[in-house]
Amino acid sequence: MRTRKAYTLIETMLVILLLPIVLALTYTFLRVLHRYDYGLTERQNFLGILQLRKRIAVGSDIVIKGDSLTMTYNNQNIELLCQNERLIEVEGYMEYLLEIDDCEWKTSDNYLSLSYTFKENTYDIFIGYLK
Repeated sequence: MRTRKAYTLIETMLVILLLPIVLALTYTFLRVLHRYDYGLTERQNFLGILQLRKRIAVGSDIVIKGDSLTMTYNNQNIELLCQNERLIEVEGYMEYLLEIDDCEWKTSDNYLSLSYTFKENTYDIFIGYLK
């Protein structure tokens, strides 16, 4: 008996037919994966701003020193500061904003805002009213 050592013409044509389909699906999958990763940090930052607004609304005795904010929340002193490209709460170590380049707290006309840079875009976000 003779053993088969070469591809047949049908197998070669099948590979030529399926290869572009596999490459197109792989390219589409990688593009979707790249977009999802970028949007994940943006969504995390958006949710962090919402949590920050709730904390500031309930907190009192807000003091701003440079890029840090100190306030009283549930009878505890809490400090929020920009450190290592993040906006964090020191007590409990909660992260509000990720992958930010710069942040600055601003007060004017009895309201508080936060200005931060994310992916080369600067955002000026209203946080809450000061009491």
